[in-house]
Amino acid sequence: MEVDVIAKDKHGDPVRGLEAKDFTLLDDGHEQKITRLSVGGSSDPAGGAPVSEPKAPPSPTTFSNTHPENLAATVILFDVLNTAAEDQLAMKKELLRSLSRLQDGTPVALLILGENLTVVSDFTTSTISLRSAAGSQFDLRPEGFGPPITVRATGNPTLDAMILKAATRAFRAEDQTRMASTIAALNLICRQLARIRGRKSLLWITGGLDVSSDSRAVQDVIDRLNDANVAVYTVDARGVLLDPGIGADNDSTNLTGPLLEQREDVRNDVLATAAASTGGVFFHNTNRLDGAISQALADRRLVYVLEYYPQHGDWQGKLHKLEVKTSRPGVRLRYRASYRATLPAQPNAQEQQQMLAAIASSPLDFSGIRFSVEVQPGKATDPHFVLHVPVEEVQWSSENEKMLAGLQVWFIQKRASGADVVTSNWKSNLRMPMNAYQVATRQGLVLAADLKVQPPASRIRVLLRDVNSGKIGTVDVPVDTKPALQPAH
Repeated sequence: MEVDVIAKDKHGDPVRGLEAKDFTLLDDGHEQKITRLSVGGSSDPAGGAPVSEPKAPPSPTTFSNTHPENLAATVILFDVLNTAAEDQLAMKKELLRSLSRLQDGTPVALLILGENLTVVSDFTTSTISLRSAAGSQFDLRPEGFGPPITVRATGNPTLDAMILKAATRAFRAEDQTRMASTIAALNLICRQLARIRGRKSLLWITGGLDVSSDSRAVQDVIDRLNDANVAVYTVDARGVLLDPGIGADNDSTNLTGPLLEQREDVRNDVLATAAASTGGVFFHNTNRLDGAISQALADRRLVYVLEYYPQHGDWQGKLHKLEVKTSRPGVRLRYRASYRATLPAQPNAQEQQQMLAAIASSPLDFSGIRFSVEVQPGKATDPHFVLHVPVEEVQWSSENEKMLAGLQVWFIQKRASGADVVTSNWKSNLRMPMNAYQVATRQGLVLAADLKVQPPASRIRVLLRDVNSGKIGTVDVPVDTKPALQPAH
């Protein structure tokens, strides 16, 4: 198990230099031995580098998927389905203003949840591209989450009770429909982000969600977000809220007034719960969206990854509470609050093909397996590819004092437009004596292949899949490096 921990001081700055001995990790109240601590997500050398760097010689022709931006993807979800019409326009303006301050180099995707989940911009590290997509493809939902239902009291207690009962049913039906669409969208986002390694961030800009009728659905999606290592930063799109009790338009004759107040309270609670349970932050009573974006991006600078082996032995779906403490005074920790003890489901053949196709066409390197590709001169003008893979990135089994694993490699040659030119692949079955395995743990695995590059190709996507775990990583190699690789005459 891995638990990502954000450590901040009282000023909100990252706390550096923590070691395993500084942490105590509890699983359902039982202290666990931290078998490994690594530091990830920082481009600042002072923050430490991920420990599983592929061991490739430094070279201008070595390409890797371990650079920090590929380990900290951020999704912005603008939820117009659950946001009142009067709040949507203000938050759109705030979003565009916040994006204008975002620096290049961080992969960000922008989605809108309306009647359907729409991708405004897939992952891009270009802020210009992101702002352009947000400005031109951003469709608001004029009706928000539906017009308010106003029912006047008649003065007849029996009739008022009947009317209120009908209005309540209408409220609940609308809420349930909206909730089902929202949960489905969050589950879809979760499945996509689960393919990306490391801590991911989901900025959910919304007016909230009323789940009083089915709180189990929310807990289920929180479990999935935690399993996928997604921290949720919820932003209350209602901005600065006023006490409904002091509103000038408060109408005591409106029978649905108490329902509206109850809905607002529940919606707020859901946002707070989703953030706290996943190690994110809940932003409310503020009109500053850029503060939420800045917080999510700042958290990626320094992440402590605690690894341990759960000793309970029960993987039948029980929810386990996690608690992390530190002996360092004045340090505040954020981390996911729980995990559900289930074994990962193995995708069927069709799901595997769909996953491979999606990853192969993604605009970003995929770091489900971290590795590097060294390009060396080959025969004639065609390059020789050498893959460097850390042993710990691969799932191993043992048999007759040998360590077994399997790796599949695809070379996908692509045009500048992203269209495939040609694909080749091969499989390597590894059977290593223990002494060779020990050497590999220090030096890494090396896989090599020659490749004939087709002239229309502008880049080659190297896709590596671990047969046992199903994890996948990709590294993009530009073809324009080939002339520099030709043997000297």
